Amino acid sequence: MARVLVADNELCTGCGICELLCSYAKFKVFNPRRAAIHVVKLEPGMDAPIFCTQCGLCIPACPEGALSRNPQTQVVVVDKEKCTGCGVCVLACPYGAVHVDPVTNKAVKCELCGYCLKCPQSALKVVDVEEAVDWRRRNFARAYTTAPQMFRKLWYKPPLK
Repeated sequence: MARVLVADNELCTGCGICELLCSYAKFKVFNPRRAAIHVVKLEPGMDAPIFCTQCGLCIPACPEGALSRNPQTQVVVVDKEKCTGCGVCVLACPYGAVHVDPVTNKAVKCELCGYCLKCPQSALKVVDVEEAVDWRRRNFARAYTTAPQMFRKLWYKPPLK
């Protein structure tokens, strides 16, 4: 069964610990710029982790054939020996979840190592693909219904007397 990473944006505080853990797992350095997961600050109090959804749209885009799906886990993986760092996979990713590492000049993306799951807020978890669809649908519905109230709290200025 294919598994993917999902995030609960209401639990994410934007602390960036997932980025630090990811970069350490991949490169043995604490450098969020080298992580495969990135926390985006949308608005004050609104943070969203960006990561690979394992959709596979980057696979056919790679001219070197450096991206493939692991047959056992269905996770999209990068073959560092084949990767030339051309960046075509970066352009092909609709989620902005692939980037070229500035040090190794190789593509970097989430390969579900699990280090980011040590999030102190438990905002991230790995689930089956079917559960992820329901998870995202619920998160979208919750965000759609609560966003107007949240924006009013953030930007409402009482009239001056």
